[in-house]
Amino acid sequence: MNLTLNKEIRIMGFVLMILFGIRAYAAEATLTIGNNKNSLTNYESVKGGKAGSALFFDAAYMSAYKGCRLTEVKIGVSDKTTDGAITIFLSHAIGEEPFYKETVDASKSRWNTFTLATPYVVDGSDLCIGYTLDEAKYACYGNALVRNREYVLDKDGAWAEYDGPYSASLLATLSGDMPEHNVRLGATNMPEYVRTGEVMDIFGYFQNLGVSTVNSLTLALYDGENELGEERVGDLNVAPRREGSFALSTMKLNAVGDRTLRLRIKAVNDGSDAVETDNWTEAQNVMCRDSYVQRKVLLELFSTERCTACPEAHHAIDAVTPDMDNLIEVGHHAGFYTDQFTIDESVAYEWFYPSYHVFAPAMLIDRMDMRNAFPSLFKYETPIMSASATNLKALYALEQKRPALVTVDLTTDWNPSSRSLGIDVSGEQLLPIATPDSLRLYVFLTEDSLYSTSQAGASSGFYHRHVPRKSLTPAWGEKVDVTAGYNRHFDVTLNDEWDEKHMRVVAFVANYNSTDPCDCSVLNAAKRDIIAKTSGIGSISSDSSSSDAWMITDLAGRTVARGQGSASLTAAYNALNKGMYVVKVGEKSKKIVLNYSIKN
Repeated sequence: MNLTLNKEIRIMGFVLMILFGIRAYAAEATLTIGNNKNSLTNYESVKGGKAGSALFFDAAYMSAYKGCRLTEVKIGVSDKTTDGAITIFLSHAIGEEPFYKETVDASKSRWNTFTLATPYVVDGSDLCIGYTLDEAKYACYGNALVRNREYVLDKDGAWAEYDGPYSASLLATLSGDMPEHNVRLGATNMPEYVRTGEVMDIFGYFQNLGVSTVNSLTLALYDGENELGEERVGDLNVAPRREGSFALSTMKLNAVGDRTLRLRIKAVNDGSDAVETDNWTEAQNVMCRDSYVQRKVLLELFSTERCTACPEAHHAIDAVTPDMDNLIEVGHHAGFYTDQFTIDESVAYEWFYPSYHVFAPAMLIDRMDMRNAFPSLFKYETPIMSASATNLKALYALEQKRPALVTVDLTTDWNPSSRSLGIDVSGEQLLPIATPDSLRLYVFLTEDSLYSTSQAGASSGFYHRHVPRKSLTPAWGEKVDVTAGYNRHFDVTLNDEWDEKHMRVVAFVANYNSTDPCDCSVLNAAKRDIIAKTSGIGSISSDSSSSDAWMITDLAGRTVARGQGSASLTAAYNALNKGMYVVKVGEKSKKIVLNYSIKN
């Protein structure tokens, strides 16, 4: 064939693809399908002696591969098998009689690949791919790449939908001429509240389920059926069976109003996608206003003296919190046994943990479910997560973009002679609230800088921060009507062992859903010191002479500065980040002065 004719044929083929919407197909290729990331990390006990797992692929997915051949099934097992213990099956629905069965044996533990005696030619209908394993002690699971419907064989021999955090170690191989691109839109952050003219904070994840590397995505934003705009994100370089991420930088709303928005993957590598039904986010109600009231962000830490990993996490968190102007902290002593600082209400909040696992250090940020925004940070089906400076910074930044939904106004009246404290908390609704009838007010007294010598994991003494001394409301709050406005008064007498100079009142309003820990988000919070804090550095400096040695340490006992004389003390102190420090003046002096310029 001459070069001119060959060129004309290629041009004609390209024109036909444009005119008739034909998808670009790869040459003969193989494709792995399944939920698992090709990992085997968990052995789950089998009840009843027979294990089984099955994956379901609907017609919308399988129709893209009509005519391809299913040639292999890959299964993870805990032990080798004999006598045809494994039955591989194919069916069109879970529980119905399979149209294909084959018995095999695993020649080794962990992954085994089985070539089907008769390849199945995909007809584009619903498909279940599964196996059963006789006399099994364990079923193998691993990390999930995607969340297709999945089933597990229960102890009675019936199939039940699997809802665990992992995915069966079960994959299959397709071979044939197949479309190049198939991506799935994963967890995506779509803000609920945006300001007019400001770029929306939209970011998310996608999974490459196709045969070709994904280098670019074109994403479009829709208000109902109306496309508001599109943006191309390039330089992705995401290989097949890998997850990628994206962040948009141009999407704005230019008029005040309420909208229902959806995001869509419109093109992959500037071409079409084989399965378009999984390219959309769920609809998100979005409110656009010219301005909002800034919220305070509530950090609830879970840590105890028995937790060896907690001091290191606290030191890292302490280092970043001084720069978080709108952070309010409460340190619950629960989650890993209890200790001398535990109160009953803190133990009640272990409800936020998954039913099968408590741990420390852990934290809640505004009790907010942000798993869609940060799926890699949240390991469980609740809003709780591992406490770390990195996690706190990411979630705090996102929560700062969410406005206050209510006001929380807090005033106090301290009587030192009787050690009595009067507290008034009031507020009202600022923005529409989905569940106004289930809002609760929470009020705590917390004490800071509690020194202890019994902290596991600390080489010496340890200072505990923002410890709840007393809850003035029930564990799950006191119901308030923010629509009409609320006003509550509390009277409390401080115990003699509590140091009022280090104490504050923390109040917040949150939703409460007794059946769903993911539906208990905080709407706003407030804090107030019982006694107003001053730095105190002036009096320390004036009392010291030019010959006095001094040392400044943080609450973890680490030396941050040392020197001699009042002038150098003042200069060193003023150069420190805002926070709480211990200042010691004079080699023989045992007087330790706490200096407050703390912001949280």
